[in-house]
Amino acid sequence: MLYTLVIICCYTQIAAATPPPPEYRVAYLLPNPVGPYFNQSVNLGFLVSSPHNNTGACPAFPQLSEYRASRNFTYAKTGDPYFSEVWYFNNGDSFATGRNELMTYVQEHGIISPVTLDLSEDLAQTGDPYIAGLHATRVNATAYRANDTSGYFIAFSTDFFPGENYYIAYYGTVGRSDPGNATPQIKTLIMSCFPGFVEGRAYTFDPVLPLTTTTSRPAGLSFFAAAFAIAICAAVCFFGRQ
Repeated sequence: MLYTLVIICCYTQIAAATPPPPEYRVAYLLPNPVGPYFNQSVNLGFLVSSPHNNTGACPAFPQLSEYRASRNFTYAKTGDPYFSEVWYFNNGDSFATGRNELMTYVQEHGIISPVTLDLSEDLAQTGDPYIAGLHATRVNATAYRANDTSGYFIAFSTDFFPGENYYIAYYGTVGRSDPGNATPQIKTLIMSCFPGFVEGRAYTFDPVLPLTTTTSRPAGLSFFAAAFAIAICAAVCFFGRQ
């Protein structure tokens, strides 16, 4: 409970501050799978690298946006590598262009299919009341399988910052074409950032029209993340030193 209160206080300070410039916003969707996001008594969790504000992920996808970041992970129990890559767009035209470029790339290099990820059990198993109570339990995603990675893309718009805000994020394996038993680990990466980021915000998966702060919030969406605020603080500090 104390941990959660500290996080909420940290987030309150972030929310009250001047919104960060676009180059810092990309790191908000990089996972930070630590603390209550896994059962520490039975799970060693992940070794987490520092964020890269360029093409530090492996394998690398197209540039898509000038606002791009990645992070690498090692699942401590097995030593298997994972990674995440995130692109941020602050206008609808650049988002549409980037999404089209990405779809062309993944269709040429692998197999894609629409899926809905259910994070409800994963969030509940953390044992943390606040995280278990996050509302974004179902995530519309695109499954991707290629020779060098398998994982999930998430594309959405949000009113988290003033104006237009679009994200494309990938969470997946390195060097594996079949997710197999890696899906729980990938879902842990996703749930350590996405449900908390959209808590209490309006958001739309695979948006067609721009979503701005004037858009009304959908009924039932009232959420924000525990441990997420600490991840933001760390990411902003990292990029501020670049």
